[in-house]
Amino acid sequence: METAKTLISKNRIPIIAVGVFIAMSLISPYFFTPANIFGLFDSMAAYGIAAIGLTFVMLCGQLDISMGSVMALTACVFMMLLPVYGFAVSAIIALILGCACGAVTGFFVSFFRLQPFIVSMTMQLVYKGIALTITDSAPVSVNDTTLMAISKVEFFSIPVVFFFFVAIAVAAQFVLVKTRYGRNLYIIGGNISAADNMGLNVRTHLWSVYVIQGVCAAVGGLVMMTRTFSASGNLALDAPLSIIPMVIVGGTAFSGGRGGALRTLCGVILMSTIFNAMTMFSLYANIQQLIKGVILILIIVSDKYMENRNSKV
Repeated sequence: METAKTLISKNRIPIIAVGVFIAMSLISPYFFTPANIFGLFDSMAAYGIAAIGLTFVMLCGQLDISMGSVMALTACVFMMLLPVYGFAVSAIIALILGCACGAVTGFFVSFFRLQPFIVSMTMQLVYKGIALTITDSAPVSVNDTTLMAISKVEFFSIPVVFFFFVAIAVAAQFVLVKTRYGRNLYIIGGNISAADNMGLNVRTHLWSVYVIQGVCAAVGGLVMMTRTFSASGNLALDAPLSIIPMVIVGGTAFSGGRGGALRTLCGVILMSTIFNAMTMFSLYANIQQLIKGVILILIIVSDKYMENRNSKV
């Protein structure tokens, strides 16, 4: 009995996700249609990849809310360069830009030991301002054959970008669990002072996770272009409010030291299904934002409660 309880406790998020999926299939006849399934999994990929990057940051007990602006900036640059340099070169430049954005944010957090929330909030405004400036506050749309082709590839009504997201999650999980670098991130998130005393280069590790976050946000921005075919400085405005709950629901502790990429994958599926259900029930956008905010505060409170409870034990 205890083994069954432990198994259920460790896999509660996948179980809940499957339960919500089944419940929605029974409640709405339109939920399990090929069109909705394609749209559901297609919408997961962009924010899901950014959530994988945020998992690295939060494992160290840090926070980054600038991912939405990085996605917007890299997507705008990619779409502006696409007609001139083609898909491959434009994508590489966008990824380098995302890496640079993460490096700048991580530099101030890791080497100056500034508050992550303040730094990332400031950089969020900077990156968004750059995106709006270079696009003259106008959307950038390009009818590229490569983007069109990627958007149409699917297997069993599931778009190929979702499988790309899963592959990134599996690779990230391998890095976190099977490499010394990944294990060091758990140590830093568990107790940063102890990590310093152990001789770990904490500053470099903290800087590196922000670089990873920047690259993942850039990849998420490129993946989003396979859906919208249009970029603007106001792209992914709700990214922090959507992505942070995905990571925390997946089991990554807000205080750091606990979590994983595959857990985040399950959190993305669960939260995306809930967001899809709200849209299907025709809830107003303002009500959806309210519900997202309530979910986020409940998750943070419950995470803090479990942290205090474990400390007492």
